[in-house]
Amino acid sequence: MISTLKIWKLTGVLLLINVTVFVIEALSGVSILSPTVQDLLIWGANYAPLTLTGDAWRLFTSMFLHVGIIHLAVNCWALYIWGVYAEFYYGRRYYLALYLSAGLMGSLFSVIHNLINATYNHSSFIISAGASGAIMGLGGALIVAAWRPRTDLHPEQTLKLKPLLVIMAINFALGFSIPGIDNAAHIGGIITGALLALVFSLTEKSSDAKRKTLRIITFILLALAGVFLFQQLKILGAELQPYREDILSQLANHR
Repeated sequence: MISTLKIWKLTGVLLLINVTVFVIEALSGVSILSPTVQDLLIWGANYAPLTLTGDAWRLFTSMFLHVGIIHLAVNCWALYIWGVYAEFYYGRRYYLALYLSAGLMGSLFSVIHNLINATYNHSSFIISAGASGAIMGLGGALIVAAWRPRTDLHPEQTLKLKPLLVIMAINFALGFSIPGIDNAAHIGGIITGALLALVFSLTEKSSDAKRKTLRIITFILLALAGVFLFQQLKILGAELQPYREDILSQLANHR
């Protein structure tokens, strides 16, 4: 069915951005197979000791950064497979807002998980990068689309719920069995994507003005909740400030 969906320009742009960032990294000397921790941090990976002490922008930049070409290829394949249909189903504006929201909330969930592990389990902070939080958001949105399909679609344009649930279950099974995968970002992404998709579905039969207003309010409330949560995390992570200076010093030497 994907081959019949011709309107996927925005998905193409997102794919191009991810690939372009990776190419620029490679041209600058970053390994395409196994980039160093220092390289990932320099290029904007999500790392709680930096993100919570002044680098909030890492919540966003980490969405377009990948840990090697295999990581990039897997995420680009998933973005194409799910993004083409999501763009068709939700429309470009809602699709883009949903994708970015899922990615940002995935990054935020990653920070929360890291902070909890470091505080209570005395675990080391991990570095997070990749589009998978946003992509899992698309997966969550497609599950809702299969569960509550748009009423104006032809049956051939709808998705089957069971295969999507199986794919998602496999993704999580792999995520929890393979070390190094940021499952917190995946969970944050899928929850955000599913909630925004549910709002899309519940407002489908409202008048144009009401539908638009309710959807905009939803994104505003989500943004406010994210900002509030991040501010609370910054307070909890204030003690990480000394680590920031050491890390930045090491990164300066690496350059």
